Amino acid sequence: MDNLKALKKSVFFISFPLSIIGFLFPVYAYSKGASTMEIGLIYSIFALFTILMRPLVGTLIDKRGRKLGIILGAFFYSLSIFLYLLDRNFKYLLIARIVQSIGASFYWISIDTIVSDISSEKNRAEKFGILQEAINKGGLLGTTIGFTILLNDIKNSFEILFSFYFITSLISLYYTITKLDETIDLSKTYEDETIKNTKEFNLFLIFMGIFSLISSLTAHIYLIYLRENITSEFHLISYLFLPGAILSMFLPNKFGKLSDRYNKKKILFTGIFITGILYLFIPLIKNYYYFMLMETLLTINSMFYGFAQSALVIDIVGENKRGRAYGKYSLAMGIGGIIGPLVGTTIYEYIGNATVFYIKGLMLIVFCVLIPVFLVSRSVFGDVRN
Repeated sequence: MDNLKALKKSVFFISFPLSIIGFLFPVYAYSKGASTMEIGLIYSIFALFTILMRPLVGTLIDKRGRKLGIILGAFFYSLSIFLYLLDRNFKYLLIARIVQSIGASFYWISIDTIVSDISSEKNRAEKFGILQEAINKGGLLGTTIGFTILLNDIKNSFEILFSFYFITSLISLYYTITKLDETIDLSKTYEDETIKNTKEFNLFLIFMGIFSLISSLTAHIYLIYLRENITSEFHLISYLFLPGAILSMFLPNKFGKLSDRYNKKKILFTGIFITGILYLFIPLIKNYYYFMLMETLLTINSMFYGFAQSALVIDIVGENKRGRAYGKYSLAMGIGGIIGPLVGTTIYEYIGNATVFYIKGLMLIVFCVLIPVFLVSRSVFGDVRN
C-alpha cells in the first residue's frame, strides 16, 4: 500500500467521530453534569493546548520523522475517545478534550507535511483534495451512524456511539503503524536547513492569521443564527448542510487539480472575494430552501480555494523544514481562530445578529483586494496578476 492510500484509510476512519463531537459536545458535556461555564472553559483550554502544541509538533516531525507524528496523533485521538467512554464528570471531559487537542496537533500537521513530502508543486493541491474527500466521507458516515443511534432512543446511546468510534480510531491507528512508510530520510541532518524566504513567509503567516480571524467571526454563532432566523428544528438545521456534505465527497479532488493547473494565488483571492460577497447576502435570506442553496454555495467555494491555500505554504517556503512551516502556519491560523469568535460574539450580542455577517463580508472583500496589492512588491504571493 502506497503512502497516499494509507493516508486515505487513516483519515477516513479517524474522521468518523470528529464532526459529531464538534456538533454535540456541549449536549454530551451537559448530560454529564458540566455547567455552561465549565463547557466554555473546556473549549478555551482545547484551543490553548492546540496553539501551544503546533510549533513543537512541526519541529519534532522534522527531526524525528512524519510517521512518529501521525502515530502519536492517532494514539492520542484514540485515547480521547476512550476517555469519553468513562462516563464520569467534568474533570474527565476536560482531560479528554486536552488529549484530543494534542492528538489533533500531531495528526493534522503530520498529514499536511506528509502530503507535501509525497507531492510536487504540480500535484500538491490535488493530493490535498484527495485526502479531503476521504475525510468528508468518513465524517459524513460517522455522523449518519451517530445520529441514527442517538435519535432512536437507544439505551446508553452515547456509550454505544463512543465505543464504535473508539474502534474506528484504533483502525486508523493500525493503518498509520502498519501501512504508512516514513517520507523523509532520518539519517540526514536537517538542523542546518533554513526556511526559504523567511521574511516573506512571516508576512504570509500574519496575513493568513488575519484571514483566519475574519473567517471565524461567525464560527460560534452560526448555528444560533440559524435557529433564530431560519428554523429551530434540529433535524431541519442538519439538512441545510446535507447537499454540501454530499458534494464534498467528490469535488475536492477536482478543485485540487484546478489549483495545480492554474495560478494558486488567483484562485485563493478569487475564492475569498466570492465568500465575502456571499456573506453580505446571508442576512437578507429568510427562506429555508434559499438558505440551503446559500450554504451549498459557501461549501463549494470553500473547496474551490481551500486546497490552493494549503499548497501555497510549501510553494513559498521551499522544500526544507516542512514540518516547522506547517506548524507555524497552523499556529497563525489558530490564533486568528481564537480571536475571531470572541469579536464575532461581541458584535452579535451587542450590535446585531445581521451586522456580524455584513462586517465579515466587507472585511473579506477588503482583505482580498488590498492584501495582494500590498504584497506584490514583497513577492510573498508573487504577482497575483500573472
